[in-house]
Amino acid sequence: MNQVIILSGPPGAGKTAVAEALCERFDRMVHVEVDDLRHWVKAGYRHPWAGDQQAMEQLELGARNASAVARQSIAMRYAVVITDVVLGATVAHYDAALRGIGVPVHLVTLLPTLEETLRRDSLRTHSIPERVREVHEEISGAVHAGTMPGAVLDTTEDADAWVTADRVQDVVSRGLAIFLDPAQPIGR
Repeated sequence: MNQVIILSGPPGAGKTAVAEALCERFDRMVHVEVDDLRHWVKAGYRHPWAGDQQAMEQLELGARNASAVARQSIAMRYAVVITDVVLGATVAHYDAALRGIGVPVHLVTLLPTLEETLRRDSLRTHSIPERVREVHEEISGAVHAGTMPGAVLDTTEDADAWVTADRVQDVVSRGLAIFLDPAQPIGR
């Protein structure tokens, strides 16, 4: 299973729990939580949603750093799962940073209903309901416009992270979540 899986979705969608459930299934897997990488910025940290130049720069830095870890992990024969909110410019950042990595890169967006996402997010330590609504709306808009690459899973009815991990494995194994295919030429 030498590949990269990027798990996206709004805060509270279950990305981290699903990534951990996926990692439990394999011998050699790395989980890269991009929020952790973003918090490496100690002086001048900007929330990803701030919208200013420095926040946009840090969004790109997070995607580049996650991609660098993925490249090094793949070189050492570890599969990688990256958890991040991937939309807008971030899609392009991952495309540029992972293109030519030599293994399939899959993008799976977890998108339970807004009500379920808000419920799940409220169980977390740092819940920001208005941000959850904004991100859910932005992702839903991209899905409805047909501009969201990879696969989108409505996980509202999934009993737990392991059920969702089964569904993620299914769309990945069937090639329904391909974001970057190593068989495609780099210049596509």
